[in-house]
Amino acid sequence: MGFESPRSAENENDKEATLRAIDLFSGWGGFTLGAEQAGARVVYAANHSPTAVAVHTANHPNTHHECQDLRQADWSRLPRFDLLLASPACQGHSPASQPNRRASLDALRATAGAVVDCADVTEPRALVVENILRFTAWRLYPEWRAALERIGYTLTELRVLAADHGVPQLRERLFVVGLRNGRRIGPLRRAVSHPAFGTCLEEPDPGGWKLLRHAKPGARARMLRAQQLTGRRCLVQHVTGHPGVPLHQPIRTITTKDQWCLVDGDSYRWLTLREYARGMGFPDSYTWPAMARNKAVLGLGNAVVPAVARDVVAAVKEAA
Repeated sequence: MGFESPRSAENENDKEATLRAIDLFSGWGGFTLGAEQAGARVVYAANHSPTAVAVHTANHPNTHHECQDLRQADWSRLPRFDLLLASPACQGHSPASQPNRRASLDALRATAGAVVDCADVTEPRALVVENILRFTAWRLYPEWRAALERIGYTLTELRVLAADHGVPQLRERLFVVGLRNGRRIGPLRRAVSHPAFGTCLEEPDPGGWKLLRHAKPGARARMLRAQQLTGRRCLVQHVTGHPGVPLHQPIRTITTKDQWCLVDGDSYRWLTLREYARGMGFPDSYTWPAMARNKAVLGLGNAVVPAVARDVVAAVKEAA
């Protein structure tokens, strides 16, 4: 996997207090960023996508990166670490998944098995696995959970809403936390109020406005209805029946599809990539290489919300 020496060759007398972590299925680096904000040091990150690895490398240059299929990884070659972070593929668990793609979806769901393999070989003090809530409905989830327990982890399932952690998005995700010391993670602290997505809008306005009357009939009707319900300035997701979101509220879930627009009076425009990134909780200093817009939205929508990762990892540090 690119290392000159295995874990055992590192200095076992190293008394470094910083929690050392690895990030599997690291995507655009939300898990890594949040872990670093909690005081951890992410020493290794891996993903099968060259684009994701490029984004992660640009923003976390001091982390060792690998681009590979993690179902075929040699875990004995990892650097020493204490905390395993992982966000295996969620597409196979999503209700939007297509039933006629059974074989490919089973392959995506199987990426969760890499977490068990890695933990079995390396036995870190703690692990945190992020996925959508329907991950627990996977037919092999009971066996997956039992395997982690069998190799020594006490598990806690946390349902976490991003808006409860200062992020202007109503995105709910599952975090499975495992500790080898037998402890469990208690409820996380929550923000007193949910932030408004309106603060994420770019200033000065980036332009790109279109007239409502030029929109397709279904989209136009959806935007007009949203204005009736929420006001002349609002957010609208281009999905059937969407009621709109006022700007003083968090945006609903940012998905991997480019579906969100801002409506203002008789005009509308798509959200910018920076606005999507802000809605995910990424700072403006976070960058990505030039790429097709749909690929950037895909990467952002797949990311772990950094602030949520920060608070989960902080709780793990305290309990581990």
